[in-house]
Amino acid sequence: MKKLFIVVIVLTCFLSSSYSQITDPKIEKVKPEDLRVKVIVYLKSGEVYKGYFIAQNKDFLEIENETVGKITIATNQIKSIESDDSKGKAKMILELDELKPINSAKYFFGSAGFNFEKGGDYLSNNVMTYHRGISENFSIGVGTSLFTLVLGAPIFYVNPHYTYSFQENIHFKAGMDAFIGFGEGEAAAAGFLNTGLTLGNPDINITGTIYYGAVSDVGFVDQPAFSVAGLARISKKLSLISENLIFSDIDSEGYFIGSYGIRYMTINGSYDLFFINNRDIAEVFVVGFPGIGFTLKL
Repeated sequence: MKKLFIVVIVLTCFLSSSYSQITDPKIEKVKPEDLRVKVIVYLKSGEVYKGYFIAQNKDFLEIENETVGKITIATNQIKSIESDDSKGKAKMILELDELKPINSAKYFFGSAGFNFEKGGDYLSNNVMTYHRGISENFSIGVGTSLFTLVLGAPIFYVNPHYTYSFQENIHFKAGMDAFIGFGEGEAAAAGFLNTGLTLGNPDINITGTIYYGAVSDVGFVDQPAFSVAGLARISKKLSLISENLIFSDIDSEGYFIGSYGIRYMTINGSYDLFFINNRDIAEVFVVGFPGIGFTLKL
């Protein structure tokens, strides 16, 4: 009986040891560097950093270099990132769920109560404009229309944009769209002030805007125009947008122009496909007249 008891004890210990070897991942010895991803980080300034990826959020990337240790890099200074992992475990590190929209300041045409990033340079169309983030609350854009340049009647455009946040989800905006055009030895100008409120955040919001302005040879427009625009982010890279403009002084009945479409976002730009529609356009194009837009971070 004593011998049988000893055999049972030995078998029990052996089976317990075997089970632990199967289920306990600590038994398999793996070098720490094999569990991490090597990356090569290229900055816009031309600098290159190599190291092991540690962590990243929408503002900073942290890597560990074998020589200097941990390095923290602002994501807005990064041009590109490559994986140096021969086992194919790595993915593009900037492709995160926290992909930051770079064009939260604009819908298709009008603006929202958010600003371009301070110190950021951007190029967008509708009309072709270079934007510069001057401060956290102020940016300015200058541009022209390539189409009118080809026609020999150039138009130049200025667009200052100011924002102020009352609360986390309540944002005030004020700006101006000023144009001056030349053609056949004559010049014409127009300027429209806009002001409004945005409710929400860059991923989901709605903006109401009032436009009031003047046109050369006509003077101040008698009645203001109104805009209601909204954006809803439906995935990591896609957002739905609708922007609608109402003129209150045409034929004394008002006049509506609507637009709707989708925005595709990357770490360096946003790309829009939209359709413009009203009762007149719908008679020819049921879904509306198509258009494209883009904003690129330089």
